[in-house]
Parts: sequence; C-alpha cells; structure tokens
Amino acid sequence: MTADGEEGRSPAAPGFLPDADDSTGGRSEASDAVSHDAIAPLPTPVAPVAPAVRRGARLLAAGMVALVLLGAGVGVGWLLNSGSDPDPSVAGSTGLTVIVGEAPVADSGDEPVVAVAEAVTPSVVLVFVPGFGQGSGIALDGEGHVVTNAHVVIEDAATAEELADIEVDVVLANGRRIEATVIGADIRRDVAVLALLESAPELLPATFAPSEEVRVGQLAVAVGSPFELTQSVTSGIVSAIGRVLPSFGCNLGRELAAECAGVATIQTDAPINPGNSGGPLADRSGRVIGMNTSIRTNNSFDVSNAGVGFALPSDTVIIVAERLLAGEPVGTAWLGIVGTSTTDGRPGALIEEVEPGSPADTAGLEAGDLIVVSDGRPLIAMDALRADIQLRLPGMSVELEFERDGVRQTTVVVLGSLDDFIG
Repeated sequence: MTADGEEGRSPAAPGFLPDADDSTGGRSEASDAVSHDAIAPLPTPVAPVAPAVRRGARLLAAGMVALVLLGAGVGVGWLLNSGSDPDPSVAGSTGLTVIVGEAPVADSGDEPVVAVAEAVTPSVVLVFVPGFGQGSGIALDGEGHVVTNAHVVIEDAATAEELADIEVDVVLANGRRIEATVIGADIRRDVAVLALLESAPELLPATFAPSEEVRVGQLAVAVGSPFELTQSVTSGIVSAIGRVLPSFGCNLGRELAAECAGVATIQTDAPINPGNSGGPLADRSGRVIGMNTSIRTNNSFDVSNAGVGFALPSDTVIIVAERLLAGEPVGTAWLGIVGTSTTDGRPGALIEEVEPGSPADTAGLEAGDLIVVSDGRPLIAMDALRADIQLRLPGMSVELEFERDGVRQTTVVVLGSLDDFIG
C-alpha cells in the first residue's frame, strides 16, 4: 500500500519500513514486520494550509488512514530524573538546564484545565518561518532556547549552514515578536532547537515530566497555535503510550535508511490541528509530558483532528535537544534482533532472529529468548521493547531480563548504531 505525494515520492508500506516491528532497524523484508501500530504513509509537510488540505484529501480519497504532521502550516522518563532528586534540574555537557519533575500546579482544583493552561501558556510560543509556514514551540530553558518540531522549520535534512540561513520569527505569549536562529534539527525524531536573538525574561521555561510517570487515562492538555490561533488550549486524555510510528525522515524518501526508524510517541485525544506541532502536551500538574507532532485522520475532506494525535515524549525531546545544542550526532539506537509478540498470552518480546555480531548477539541473546523486562520495567509486547529502544541513543546501555527454557536471566546490552549497521 503506497501513495504518491505531490513531489512524486512513494513512501513504502509500513511493513517494509526499516525497524517496522523489530528492534534491528536493519531488516526491511515485509515478513519481518508484524506491527501492532502499522500506519499509512505520511504526507510531506507543505507551507500553506489550503494546499495541505487538498493533498490530504487526495491521499485519503484512496481509502487510506493517514498520519499527518502538524506544523509548518501543514494540515496536519526514564532517561530524565524521576523528580525525587532534590535538584529538579537536569544539566548536560552543553550547560543546558531544564526543569524536570517540579510541578507548577500544586492543586488543580475543580478546574484542572484552567490551572494547567495558566501555568503552561507563558512557556508556549508561535514559531513562524516566512514563506514556509508556522507551528508552535516550548521554552526549553532560561537561556533563550526554544524546542519545536523539525518539520516546523525545515522540509528536508539540512546542514548547519543551511539551518543558519533560515529566517525564523518567534511570537511570545504577550505578542512580542523576536527573531531566532535554528541551532539544530533532527529529522529522525522530529526535534529542532531554536535560539532567540533577544533576551526574553517574560518567556518562562517549561517544566517537564519524566516519561516514566505518564499513565494511560490521565488528563492531557495541549497548548499551541492551530491555524495561527495563538495560545489555544484543548484537553483530553493520554490514550496510549509507547506508540511506535515512522519518523519525519520517512516523509523524505529515506524508507530504507536510518532516518526512517520508528519513534516512540504518546497517543492522545486532546484536539490538535495544523499549527499545533511543536507545542506542549501537559499533565494536570502543568508539566510537559510531550511535544505535539502529528495526527491520524480518515477524513477525506480535510486533515483536521479526528481524536487520534501523537506527541514525542519529554525524555526524547530533552535528550535530542541536548545533543543538538552540543553539536553531537543524534543517531538511531540498534539492538539487532527480529522479534514479535507472543500469541499464548505471555507478556514480553519473543526473539525470532539475532543479527550476527549485533549488540544483542554480543550480549548473549538468542532466538527463542523472551525479553520480559527492560531496566526494571515489564514489557507487555514487542512494541513495548521497540518503543523502549527507540527512546535511547547509540552507546547507551540497557539491562534486559529474559526467559530461556523457563529460566529467568539478565544481560546488559550496549546499543549500537543503526547508521553503522545499514552502512
């Protein structure tokens, strides 16, 4: 099942995408993919809202379900501190300091959405790229850094020189307009970091919640600029966690490359629409749990919200942002297995194949092993393992518990690079 975009690209069917339901990233055969979250190809971001709507209609007229990116005018926890640390901030090698775990809203009362909106909106901006489109953004720290989706500011991978040439305007909650520059953009996980060119003390840094604290069914509040309606607030719940979807790079003709590896997301029914991309999804304490990125729709007339939206988890946003600020590569982690969920009711990820010489092979994993726990967190299915791996970066270690012949064992895997494997 493929569909042609206006640029003539024909994204591969989900079952053919690298890493479609395994954690190898290096297997492209459709037989390897038995994904619980298979989706239709993604339309490419375009600048004006009206042409994007027409494109969505053409794609959907074929009876397809589309996942649509939400920015650039398009119709469309465990990695962080848990919050128990007395120091609520996380500082990295770049000097980036973000607030994690400290709740802006102590008591949301009878009107929790009101309380959350009042706490979050001072940290939300409109991001405008003249001639391209607009989206939303989140104040990352107190140093003038703003995080948004990569597809809000670029339509393809770009060099540092090309990013520096992009004209970006940021509009604060009080209406003040400030020029910004693009520090870095990652098409793998759809994250970009901007730097304001003027001081903005009125822009309050957002507070982020560790992803491990997000629960299905909890309140979710989205803030952003749908259709250029700045500081719009909508609410719903967290519908699911760990949804693995094709990344922004899958839009760009890189179906068999590392840029098209899956990315774990939070699913929500909080209404998000064109222009919401890059804005926050917050919990009832006013903490950012994710960055709104895309929606799925089956409406053949437009690409507005249908109650199924997706946000990048806070963990992913922060760790990628720090890499971008440091000028370090943001690779795709690679475990090196082909696996599936069981059909006998047992929780876990069943290994079907192990790539020789892969990190999994080096750690002693074998075909037939059932991986049941990752760094202390139980795994329900193969998708859960894949989501867990995709939240990490090459070189990180993960402790996996697995069952072999009825015996529980533990191994530590140092994750490899999917780029190196694909070569």
